Amino acid sequence: MSTGPAVPNPPINPYATPSIDLRDIARMLWRRRWLLVVPWFAAALVGLTFALLLPPVYTSTVVLFFEKPQPLAGTLGGVSSGPTNADAQADVMREQLKSSLFLGSVITASGLRDDEGTRAWAKKGAREYAGLSESESIDRFMIDHAREHTSIRKAKGNVFQITVEDFDRDRARRLAESVANQFILTSKAAQLEAVRATQEFSLEQERSYRLRLDEAEGRLEAYRRNALTTSMASSSVGPTNLSRAQSLLAQTDYEAEDLRSRLRMLKARWSGQAQERDPDLLSNAQVVSLATQIVTLERQIATAQLSDAGQENVGALRLAIVRKHNELEVELGAGAGQALPNLSDDIRQALVSYRLAQADLAGVEARRVWLGTQVDTYQRGVIDTPDRQLEEQHLTQEVENARRLYDSFRQQSAIASIAEAFENAKLSGRFELIEPATRPLSPSKPNRPLLVMLGMVAGLLVGAATVLVVEQHDQSVRNADEIENLLGLPVLGAIPRVEELQRSRRRSRSATAAGLPAVRDHGLLHRLKVESPLGLEFRRTYLKLARVRGRQLPRSIVVTSSTRGEGKTTTSACLGITLARELRQKVLLVDFDLRSPALHRALGLPSSSWGLAQMLHHRHFDDRFIRATVLPDLEFLPAGKSERPASELVDTDSVEWFLKEATSRYAMVLIDSAPNLAVPDSLILGRAAEGVLYVIKAGSTIRKAAEYGVKVQREARDNVLGVLINDSGEVLPQYYGYRYNYYGYSEEAAGTEG
Repeated sequence: MSTGPAVPNPPINPYATPSIDLRDIARMLWRRRWLLVVPWFAAALVGLTFALLLPPVYTSTVVLFFEKPQPLAGTLGGVSSGPTNADAQADVMREQLKSSLFLGSVITASGLRDDEGTRAWAKKGAREYAGLSESESIDRFMIDHAREHTSIRKAKGNVFQITVEDFDRDRARRLAESVANQFILTSKAAQLEAVRATQEFSLEQERSYRLRLDEAEGRLEAYRRNALTTSMASSSVGPTNLSRAQSLLAQTDYEAEDLRSRLRMLKARWSGQAQERDPDLLSNAQVVSLATQIVTLERQIATAQLSDAGQENVGALRLAIVRKHNELEVELGAGAGQALPNLSDDIRQALVSYRLAQADLAGVEARRVWLGTQVDTYQRGVIDTPDRQLEEQHLTQEVENARRLYDSFRQQSAIASIAEAFENAKLSGRFELIEPATRPLSPSKPNRPLLVMLGMVAGLLVGAATVLVVEQHDQSVRNADEIENLLGLPVLGAIPRVEELQRSRRRSRSATAAGLPAVRDHGLLHRLKVESPLGLEFRRTYLKLARVRGRQLPRSIVVTSSTRGEGKTTTSACLGITLARELRQKVLLVDFDLRSPALHRALGLPSSSWGLAQMLHHRHFDDRFIRATVLPDLEFLPAGKSERPASELVDTDSVEWFLKEATSRYAMVLIDSAPNLAVPDSLILGRAAEGVLYVIKAGSTIRKAAEYGVKVQREARDNVLGVLINDSGEVLPQYYGYRYNYYGYSEEAAGTEG
């Protein structure tokens, strides 16, 4: 039958963010529930303790209205008469509350300083003030108490709310009332202080304006003197000879560049035949003097070129330079013969010419620098002239303004302004009492429900954070896919927790610790029901085991694990019961853990000193040691006890002999062995048995331990059939779509155990 074209799978985005499964989070929290519950309970208990132990706090409030001050008329309107807006006034009031003097006045006005009850209460809290007398320490304590428990809050508009907290409701009301009255008295005192400040201000202003006028006139006079001095030291360049000066400067630049080219040519003549410092050896005092004179003459030529229209002095100066040039040449020639006798005449002459060119270049450079300075000075003067005029106008305007302000203030009547200030009753603002202090009827603190709620929330957050940290660092295997990918073995079953068995073990340990005889437990032989979730899961395990690797059910199976406490013994008991029910043939359940036998407890049978150990010791399969159970097809061989150590009893020959004898009598032999990472018993049994089942406890077995345990078991013999995940009720409540509470099953009906 033909089929249509295959539909391609949608591409997988490797950068897609994995979705959050709330069920996984819920299972994680349930698995770590004690890490979540203990901090939550502790924090709730702490919150409840604080709520019950904290003393009640009463709050009293006073409401004041702030009227803004009216400004003075005229120049006195700039007098600062205190805060003019509500926010600034609130800041001032808060600063006043920090003042010990202000709070001391509040305590005195309230009468609390002389109140016996208040003094007795303050005396208990004043013990921390060492080095003070009793009265001083009591006052200090009451002041600090008022400072810490009084607050100012600005409401809408210009309304202020004063709040006082105290452990006594009457004391809270008295403090609040006294604080409000003290603010009102302080406001009235500020009014009088503002009037006095106005009087002083009027006198200070007159002196201030006069001082400003004198300073402005002094700055103007100093600037004019400076401008006059600057104009006297002007440049030789002016509007009439600026173009000539610029032309001379350009010509000088050309001459300097020509001399530099000549120096390079002259240096090339003696380069390689004389040293770099040889030209300097030609210098002496006379040479330096002549070179300096040439420089001076060049500057004079520049001055004459700008000021001498007929150029008469220029010719005389050039003639003088020629004479000095000749004298310098003679002096350099004489010095060359003395300083450099080893050089040839041509080289010495080249060095003399080089030094003469340097002297000429220095003279031309001096002339160029002087001309450039004169041109720049003139140009800066031309540019700065408007700025100087503007600056002079600015200073003149400042003088006029200062004189106008001074004259204006003098014309005003200071007496009239001060009289106006006296008549202004609202000069620095005034407080008006809107709501008087109230006597609190019930405490405002602590908020007990809120404390308990905050404690519970904080504990929940701490617990959740602890769970996340522990879960992040958990190295145990937790799901079937991880086990199959890690070990390369199929998961044959996910066994739920059996809580009833855990409770029976705890009862047994408690009875033993109390010195009482242990209560006989019926075990899994009576509690493992066929139609329970546990029974159905082991039946599914049997069906998978029967077709594993496409072969028949092995006749001898070893059950082992990595370490103790992974549920290996319970798994062996349940699997043995299930095999006896399903096969309907004789099944022998063997406790091969000779060091720590526990299979009889899981089955609910009493312990025995005779069993497998005696068989291995004497190499005799004694049927008397085998014990019958309530199931007709299930028999049990206990571990027994022997004087010989288990390592001598469990060897390859003994194990092969025992399995041969057991399989000849029973259709199935199921062996509960010791953990394979603790002792090598399981490795020896694995070589002789037809199959091995490996038990892993979800959420408990470490990945490395499981991986290494399976590795060493396979190295002994590669007959590991698969993995049984134990304790899956904690980590794997659903396994391949199966849920243990389906079809009306409950834990009580199932009788599940761990």
